[in-house]
Amino acid sequence: MNIPLNIDWQQILLHLLNFVILAGGLYLLLYKPVRAFMEKRQSYYREQDRRAAETLADAEKKAAEVRRQMQDADAAAAEKLAQAQKAADDAARRQLDDARAQAERILTEAHAAARREHDRQLADAQKELEELAVTATEKLVLRSGGDAFDQFLNEAERSESHA
Repeated sequence: MNIPLNIDWQQILLHLLNFVILAGGLYLLLYKPVRAFMEKRQSYYREQDRRAAETLADAEKKAAEVRRQMQDADAAAAEKLAQAQKAADDAARRQLDDARAQAERILTEAHAAARREHDRQLADAQKELEELAVTATEKLVLRSGGDAFDQFLNEAERSESHA
């Protein structure tokens, strides 16, 4: 058989068979393991992505919980600060009231002491005046004799009659 361009059908079929065997061998040796590896890798990364999303969600929940706890702690601290401020104000007010009461008591005692001192000085002054009057009267009586005493009695009677 004379085939144009020197083409032998038997050679073509053998080449085709070699090509199919080569393609099948490459499919079994390269394509199938590579495809399995790629699918396994994709599932691994999908799993990693899912875990990361779960971890992120848990972290966000914990962060929200921590923020809430911080707000509660801030509120509790503010409340304790307000209570401490109130207690300090109450203590300051009590001390101020005590100080005022003590000042008032000291003033009252000082006024009483001043009044006693005033009365004592008045009494001392009256004693001194009486002593001076007695001394002056004695000197007048001794110097003038009995006339001075009579004059004094006359003067006393006149002042009583006018009063």
